[in-house]
Amino acid sequence: MKRSAVLVAGALTVAGAFFAGAAYAADPKLDEATDLITKAVALLKAAENPDPKREFGGHRREAIGLLTRAQGEILKAKQVADTPPPKDPKGPLPKDPKGPPLKDPKGPPPKG
Repeated sequence: MKRSAVLVAGALTVAGAFFAGAAYAADPKLDEATDLITKAVALLKAAENPDPKREFGGHRREAIGLLTRAQGEILKAKQVADTPPPKDPKGPLPKDPKGPPLKDPKGPPPKG
Protein backbone atom coordinates (compact mmCIF):
# COMPACT_ATOMS: atom_id res chain seq x y z
CA MET A 1 0.00 0.00 0.00
CA LYS A 2 2.77 2.45 0.96
CA ARG A 3 4.77 1.50 -2.12
CA SER A 4 1.92 2.37 -4.49
CA ALA A 5 1.40 5.70 -2.73
CA VAL A 6 5.08 6.51 -3.19
CA LEU A 7 4.91 5.55 -6.87
CA VAL A 8 1.83 7.72 -7.43
CA ALA A 9 3.49 10.65 -5.66
CA GLY A 10 6.62 10.19 -7.77
CA ALA A 11 4.61 10.05 -10.98
CA LEU A 12 2.73 13.21 -10.05
CA THR A 13 6.02 14.97 -9.27
CA VAL A 14 7.47 14.00 -12.65
CA ALA A 15 4.29 15.08 -14.45
CA GLY A 16 4.25 18.38 -12.56
CA ALA A 17 7.88 19.05 -13.44
CA PHE A 18 7.17 18.31 -17.11
CA PHE A 19 4.20 20.67 -17.26
CA ALA A 20 6.02 23.37 -15.31
CA GLY A 21 8.88 23.15 -17.80
CA ALA A 22 6.46 23.36 -20.72
CA ALA A 23 4.71 26.38 -19.22
CA TYR A 24 7.97 28.28 -18.76
CA ALA A 25 9.75 27.51 -22.02
CA ALA A 26 9.92 31.21 -22.93
CA ASP A 27 12.94 33.39 -22.16
CA PRO A 28 13.78 33.16 -18.43
CA LYS A 29 14.16 36.95 -18.38
CA LEU A 30 10.37 37.15 -18.61
CA ASP A 31 10.13 35.16 -15.37
CA GLU A 32 12.70 37.45 -13.78
CA ALA A 33 10.73 40.52 -14.87
CA THR A 34 7.57 39.05 -13.35
CA ASP A 35 9.40 38.43 -10.07
CA LEU A 36 10.72 42.00 -10.01
CA ILE A 37 7.26 43.41 -10.66
CA THR A 38 5.85 41.31 -7.82
CA LYS A 39 8.55 42.73 -5.53
CA ALA A 40 7.88 46.29 -6.72
CA VAL A 41 4.14 45.95 -6.03
CA ALA A 42 4.87 44.60 -2.53
CA LEU A 43 7.23 47.53 -1.83
CA LEU A 44 4.69 50.05 -3.08
CA LYS A 45 2.01 48.56 -0.84
CA ALA A 46 4.38 48.60 2.14
CA ALA A 47 5.49 52.20 1.62
CA GLU A 48 4.66 54.47 4.54
CA ASN A 49 2.18 57.11 3.55
CA PRO A 50 3.02 60.58 4.95
CA ASP A 51 -0.58 61.78 4.59
CA PRO A 52 -3.23 59.03 4.81
CA LYS A 53 -5.87 61.40 3.41
CA ARG A 54 -4.04 61.90 0.11
CA GLU A 55 -2.63 58.36 -0.47
CA PHE A 56 0.42 59.66 -2.37
CA GLY A 57 -1.91 61.69 -4.55
CA GLY A 58 -3.28 58.51 -6.11
CA HIS A 59 0.05 57.83 -7.83
CA ARG A 60 0.89 54.74 -5.76
CA ARG A 61 -2.46 53.18 -6.67
CA GLU A 62 -1.90 54.07 -10.33
CA ALA A 63 1.62 52.59 -10.27
CA ILE A 64 0.34 49.35 -8.74
CA GLY A 65 -2.35 49.15 -11.44
CA LEU A 66 0.17 49.72 -14.23
CA LEU A 67 2.57 47.14 -12.82
CA THR A 68 -0.24 44.61 -12.53
CA ARG A 69 -1.15 45.30 -16.16
CA ALA A 70 2.51 44.88 -17.15
CA GLN A 71 2.56 41.50 -15.41
CA GLY A 72 -0.45 40.46 -17.49
CA GLU A 73 1.31 41.54 -20.68
CA ILE A 74 4.39 39.51 -19.72
CA LEU A 75 2.17 36.47 -19.20
CA LYS A 76 0.67 36.99 -22.67
CA ALA A 77 4.18 37.32 -24.15
CA LYS A 78 5.16 34.01 -22.53
CA GLN A 79 2.05 32.34 -23.95
CA VAL A 80 2.87 33.61 -27.44
CA ALA A 81 6.47 32.43 -27.12
CA ASP A 82 5.34 29.00 -25.95
CA THR A 83 2.76 28.56 -28.75
CA PRO A 84 4.14 26.83 -31.84
CA PRO A 85 3.53 28.63 -35.13
CA PRO A 86 0.46 27.42 -37.04
CA LYS A 87 1.09 24.98 -39.86
CA ASP A 88 -0.24 25.79 -43.33
CA PRO A 89 -2.79 23.03 -44.07
CA LYS A 90 -2.45 23.49 -47.83
CA GLY A 91 1.33 23.52 -47.85
CA PRO A 92 3.41 25.69 -50.17
CA LEU A 93 1.94 26.62 -53.53
CA PRO A 94 3.46 24.74 -56.48
CA LYS A 95 5.62 26.77 -58.85
CA ASP A 96 4.49 27.29 -62.42
CA PRO A 97 6.80 25.09 -64.52
CA LYS A 98 6.37 27.32 -67.57
CA GLY A 99 7.36 30.51 -65.84
CA PRO A 100 5.98 33.96 -66.69
CA PRO A 101 4.87 34.65 -70.27
CA LEU A 102 7.58 36.12 -72.48
CA LYS A 103 7.11 39.58 -73.97
CA ASP A 104 7.47 40.13 -77.69
CA PRO A 105 10.77 42.03 -78.16
CA LYS A 106 9.37 43.80 -81.26
CA GLY A 107 6.41 45.22 -79.37
CA PRO A 108 2.81 45.29 -80.50
CA PRO A 109 2.06 45.45 -84.25
CA PRO A 110 1.36 48.93 -85.63
CA LYS A 111 -2.25 49.98 -85.87
CA GLY A 112 -3.43 51.09 -89.19
